[in-house]
Amino acid sequence: MTQLILFEEIENETCILLAQRINPNKDFYLKLNGPGGKVIHEKNENIDVCVIRECFEEAKIVLRNEKLLKIHEETCYSTKEWKAEPCLQKEASYIVTLAIYLHLLEEPPKHTEPHTLGPWNLYKMKDLLKHRNELVPILEENIELIDGKIKAYEQDILNLPINAQKLEEIKIKIEKQPQRTQETFNFLNDIELEIPEEEIPEIVDEQFPVLVLNFGKLSSYEIQTLIKYKKKIQESIRPLRRIEHKIQIIEKSYKGFKYLSIFDKIERKIIAQKFGENPTIAELSKDNTILRNTIFEFEIHKSSTNKLTYLKLRLSKDQTQINGTTNGKQTWEFFRKNYSKLPLI
Repeated sequence: MTQLILFEEIENETCILLAQRINPNKDFYLKLNGPGGKVIHEKNENIDVCVIRECFEEAKIVLRNEKLLKIHEETCYSTKEWKAEPCLQKEASYIVTLAIYLHLLEEPPKHTEPHTLGPWNLYKMKDLLKHRNELVPILEENIELIDGKIKAYEQDILNLPINAQKLEEIKIKIEKQPQRTQETFNFLNDIELEIPEEEIPEIVDEQFPVLVLNFGKLSSYEIQTLIKYKKKIQESIRPLRRIEHKIQIIEKSYKGFKYLSIFDKIERKIIAQKFGENPTIAELSKDNTILRNTIFEFEIHKSSTNKLTYLKLRLSKDQTQINGTTNGKQTWEFFRKNYSKLPLI
């Protein structure tokens, strides 16, 4: 599977071309991605040809081979054919390869697949670094890499400096395309009107969603009422924020030491002082107090991007039966071989 980053520099800002996935029946609904897709194995298509074909099909842009740069490739075992869901080799049905390519944006895109993708738009890299959770997982995980590779792209690939006039023409053409989220910004007409805060009425909670839905069509006066409403909300939740923060600290410590339940009570304080919060399997394996043949119940915790994050271990009540599923029962040796670097909760 391929993802292409088409980029350009506008007023010293790196911008990349992305579209929103708008088909609710497909994976990563409402996430942003670049042109790309799946290799056609039946036609013996290779991964470089795939990204060129997909870019033309989705945006009607023809890539030049000499300017196409692969910056990332990873392969993992997966339970699904067209989605990277990392798993153990023995559990896998497929091997999925993900690749990211770079290419300079040299012509305006066309909106060719309105049933699956929203319009193509330019997004500033600095904004994507702050809001990476809006990207498809492969881009979310590698956005810093993409940023660095774009900065080095010109000296690695191009012999001539980027044509500033050509890029400005592309920018103008893209801006002329209809934008799905374009707004009118009525407040620009009376933005100079600044009303003293004490004269602004307080809105009730029921009014808030109505005003927010009219974003872009609000007057300066209505926006000032929302700002006053925001201050009121901030004042009311500030004490709760402090309480929430204290509880989060307690919760973190509690979960970080939950692994101690696999040890005898008399040993727990010593183990806690020795290993602290969330030790890894490898670290605990150095301690002789672990019962190597003991059977543990376990759960694998994953992040939103399907990366393994934590291993939850508890002593199994049934010490006679083992199963090898993702969440099941196993011995310490199994965890040492397969999940030695995972921290425990």
